[in-house]
Amino acid sequence: MRDGLPLGLSIFAYGLGFGLVAAQAGFGIARAVTTSAAIYSGSAQLAAVNLLQSGQATLWALFATILVVNARYILFGAALQPWLWQAGPLRAYGSLLLLGDANWMQTMRAIRAGEEDRAYLAGTGTPMLAGWLSGTALGAGTVGLLPRPEVMGLDLMLAAFAAAMAAAMVRARADLVPIAAGAGAALAVAPSLGPGAAIIGAGLAGGAVAALMHRNAA
Repeated sequence: MRDGLPLGLSIFAYGLGFGLVAAQAGFGIARAVTTSAAIYSGSAQLAAVNLLQSGQATLWALFATILVVNARYILFGAALQPWLWQAGPLRAYGSLLLLGDANWMQTMRAIRAGEEDRAYLAGTGTPMLAGWLSGTALGAGTVGLLPRPEVMGLDLMLAAFAAAMAAAMVRARADLVPIAAGAGAALAVAPSLGPGAAIIGAGLAGGAVAALMHRNAA
């Protein structure tokens, strides 16, 4: 949990940004916090809010958006499986409820360094969840006292966090190819279909290119 405290502080600011956006979309504090607890994914939640604001959201569209944006967690869980599963199914699945981008990267680093405590993922995830929910509540509750998120630069949090995560995961020049494919797809889709569809398009394009590269390398 000590290792997760800095992550929790950064996620608090991210949650604050989502709370502001959610409140401006008509979410009350309880609804915003419930959304953050149930989905627990800033990128998916912002995409869902964008769909709701567009007035074109259906249940299936929201489901597809959240599923595609969060599809990376399937890979994150698969990468952790050989190490985490040794704690037993109940503890492993319980720990995955606290899985996030930041503590997944930190846990993978710890595993490479020889970490044997299988509670590490849950330990680092607990401050992150607390920061995310408290930030969401504060943002949704004080939206009337603060200027629009764009004025404070809070609308850039998602892009900045995603860029930082991508930079940390790039190990070779070839890793930039799926990123470029996803960015190109997003730029092509966004003007006509909006940001929600752009996120889905980026995920599908980047994932497809990465899969092809992996298949050719194998």
